[in-house]
Amino acid sequence: MKLAGLVALLTCLVHSSFAQEIKPKLFKAPLCGSVVLSEVEDKYSAQVYNLEMPEVEGNNEAERLRELKQQVARTFPYKAGPARKKTTTALQPIIGVTLTADTVTGIPPDNYMAISKGKKAVSVVNSNIEIYNGATGAFLYMKNLKAMSVAVGLNNFTNDFRYDPKIVYDPEADRFIMVMLNGTNQYNYIVFAFSKTNDPAGAWNFYKFYGDYTGDTTWFDYPAISITHNEIFLTGNKIKYDSSWQAGFKKTLIYQVKKQDGYNGAATLNYQIWDSVQYNGKYLRCLYPVNPGDVVLGPEQYLLSNRNFDVLNDTVFLVKVPDTIGGTGSISVTPLVSTLSYGAPPDARQPDTAKSLATNDARVLGGFLRGNDIQFVNTSVNPATGASAIYHGVISNFATAPTLQGRIFGVDTLDLGYPNISYAGNTSGVNNAILSFNFSGPGKFPSSGAVFFDGTNFSDLLTIKSGATSISILSGKEQRWGDYSGSQPEWGAPGVVWVEGIFGGNNHQYASQMTQLISPYFSAVKEQEAAKPSKVFPNPAFELIRLEFTMVGDQLMTFSICDVNGRVVDQLPQQYCREGRNLIQFNIGSLAPGMYFLKGSGAQGYTVETQKFTKSR
Repeated sequence: MKLAGLVALLTCLVHSSFAQEIKPKLFKAPLCGSVVLSEVEDKYSAQVYNLEMPEVEGNNEAERLRELKQQVARTFPYKAGPARKKTTTALQPIIGVTLTADTVTGIPPDNYMAISKGKKAVSVVNSNIEIYNGATGAFLYMKNLKAMSVAVGLNNFTNDFRYDPKIVYDPEADRFIMVMLNGTNQYNYIVFAFSKTNDPAGAWNFYKFYGDYTGDTTWFDYPAISITHNEIFLTGNKIKYDSSWQAGFKKTLIYQVKKQDGYNGAATLNYQIWDSVQYNGKYLRCLYPVNPGDVVLGPEQYLLSNRNFDVLNDTVFLVKVPDTIGGTGSISVTPLVSTLSYGAPPDARQPDTAKSLATNDARVLGGFLRGNDIQFVNTSVNPATGASAIYHGVISNFATAPTLQGRIFGVDTLDLGYPNISYAGNTSGVNNAILSFNFSGPGKFPSSGAVFFDGTNFSDLLTIKSGATSISILSGKEQRWGDYSGSQPEWGAPGVVWVEGIFGGNNHQYASQMTQLISPYFSAVKEQEAAKPSKVFPNPAFELIRLEFTMVGDQLMTFSICDVNGRVVDQLPQQYCREGRNLIQFNIGSLAPGMYFLKGSGAQGYTVETQKFTKSR
């Protein structure tokens, strides 16, 4: 497979920012009630899914999107290139713990996840919540989202269903916050859930906001969430009832909500809505609130938007909400113009069927802020190959003099979609990242994958989970592939990221997996932290030799075979070692007889283990 380039650093032009003299609208929502998740009555977790192609944001928008993708295909036809070997110096991320998430998902699955510092892992999909022990992989609970949120009191049978779930873990409060939507048209509500403790199986407080809060016959769709010190930010699009794509979109909203009110189960939840975010008199669409990298910040919140329905465009909008609820200051909008364009992606190919996987449009789907940089991702056409790829942007000096550098990661024999991104440590003063996504192609069933970004280069694609079959559920040619995927750094372990992606399960169904990914530069322990004793056996040995050792933390290890003078004779493949007892076995048959040392080093060069062994004649 050929890595499709466009991995060029292209510094953008910057238009000056401007502040919008708009004021948010203040609201209060009453507490609906509290529910203990582990006690929810959900014996069968029964749900019905419609197997026709659901429309996105308005009944006729899917047809407009198909026309746009046909235009993209005519403009950028597929161009397959010859296979070639690895051409990047960046190392791949390493797979750690894997959790088999919900395997019977809605359409689309809309999978998202969060994990606490105590390793309580939560997976949410259409339309279930699952809880796991992230340290052991043990499954704990699965509940239907509607059954879990019964306290909100929504009982309209034709439009009482939960969808588009998002969840975030707050490392400062050691709590979870979940958002889900209910119904469409006049039955549309936004449901907020705040965990009372750090145990997601325990009690949750519920609040609901009415989608058509101004009575203008619009409903709220496509939520995205992020947190600051004091607040949670929620964004989404207001869509006219039963309207076309051209006329349906009205505006994107920003909800700003006090977290502590929700954690405490306050009688009323204080929040405000920014509903007039514009540039040149036009509302910005699909604002994405940027997530924290390795520490929660605030009070300001940064958001991103782009021209997600264009064949090609070069503009990204940086939006800043300056203060907490009731504070002063105005929203600012800064357009960043890059010479590397992104564009609406083509749908994804599958190997054994004409049914394609919908990639949606080019909206921003993930981003984090760390230091002076913001990194973000969206799905895009790769003009060099015509395939669906990942656009990766880095905004430097975002708070003072922002500039944008753009890259595209793609593989010409594959189509990539629904990316996300998280901070993955810092090497030599450069922020690293792990990009995760779904992928499929003429020779590959739908799978989930990731790449490591070392600040300059992408690694080769890492397959996290290979699909077993194509996805073929809906009756039409086009199949839903999800609307987003989950990604979160493991708080307190810079360089470790948890992701959740979709792959083709048995019988052409969806399946999803939550996975721990580790930076190739991650090191959890230093030399003096290695536990003793260790032993090599058998010793002397002729062929197979084993080293048993104990680790007090997880880390990537390099094992070197050295001679008596300390010179490296050879190296074993890198191995990721878990906390506790470990055993490495390898064949020494190719070594000349004599005395050697086996040296184990951590990813940052610390010597963790050195043991002597003898190769017999």
